[in-house]
Amino acid sequence: MRKAISIAMAATAVTALTAGIATKASADPTHLPPESSVVGVGNDATEVLFDQLARIYDQEHAPGHGLYSYWATGSSTITPKAGCQPIQRPNGSSPGVLALVNRQVLPDGTPCVDFARSLSPRTPNAPSSVVWSPFALDAIAWATNAGSNAPSSLTTDDLKAIIECTATRWDQVGGTSDDPIQVYLPAQGPGILTLLNHMAGVTSIGSCVGYTQQDQGTDPEIAGNPNALVFYTVGKYIAQAYEGIADVHGDLALGEVNGVSPVVFNPSSGRMEINAGQVPGVSAYPSDFLLPEWVVLAPDPDGTISPQLSRMFIGSNSWVCADPRAQEAIKDYGYLPLPQGQCGQPS
Repeated sequence: MRKAISIAMAATAVTALTAGIATKASADPTHLPPESSVVGVGNDATEVLFDQLARIYDQEHAPGHGLYSYWATGSSTITPKAGCQPIQRPNGSSPGVLALVNRQVLPDGTPCVDFARSLSPRTPNAPSSVVWSPFALDAIAWATNAGSNAPSSLTTDDLKAIIECTATRWDQVGGTSDDPIQVYLPAQGPGILTLLNHMAGVTSIGSCVGYTQQDQGTDPEIAGNPNALVFYTVGKYIAQAYEGIADVHGDLALGEVNGVSPVVFNPSSGRMEINAGQVPGVSAYPSDFLLPEWVVLAPDPDGTISPQLSRMFIGSNSWVCADPRAQEAIKDYGYLPLPQGQCGQPS
């Protein structure tokens, strides 16, 4: 069965809970953020979640110091805040971190970009002064279209071979066709290679690999293609496929890794969730594929993270880690809260 969870079970998971979730998609803030606001850019995985976090934060805090987040896709340039010059829109974890590190600073010392969203952990060449702070648990899965030539499960060795292009046909990894595997990654760069190395021991990206916008199944090279294989963040897939939030997953279904599904229906919560071993009797998804989502922060000239950003993102008592509505939004949008003691612990 290609779908990890049946449609009937998925319907069970979509309860009245979804009625309270704001599903309107917004690639950019509806107005130019003021200089005093907190602005983020970066990867697409948590861009929709951050739309909701921004709504909650702004409802709970005084006007003029709001939280804003730019999506990974949209216009080619963005103007982060009032008074700032336009910049190339950062599309992905590495571009987001680069925009943060190279950010413009206004004459009064106010930075134009305050944080980056990242699924990739700290890369070896990242500045030591930049802080990675985790705020939610996510996972990475591979995905193919219904009717694909792929098997229902791939091993970590299979995935390594596919990305390094030492396996280029489906029958080399358990499929029934000798058609070529058309594997797509979101982008080249240090972040994606660090991530793939962590998950499957990938040391290089082969020449057979193509590139497409991540976490979607509607682009022409993906939609309906029985040989396409892409990688999907599981939290965003759950939000799209099971909750109908900004859904662009098309006909993609998540595959198993080492025989284990990345998603599970949790009777205790009534939700479809990332499979972290929380359901008795169900094997947990491989731990190397379970990854934090990060907020990346850069220090002020004095070498410290600003008090406002620290209150929002750093420490177990920070807003994103301790506010009940923020924690509920993390679950509503397909992710799992991090255990106390892990959320907001910088690296």
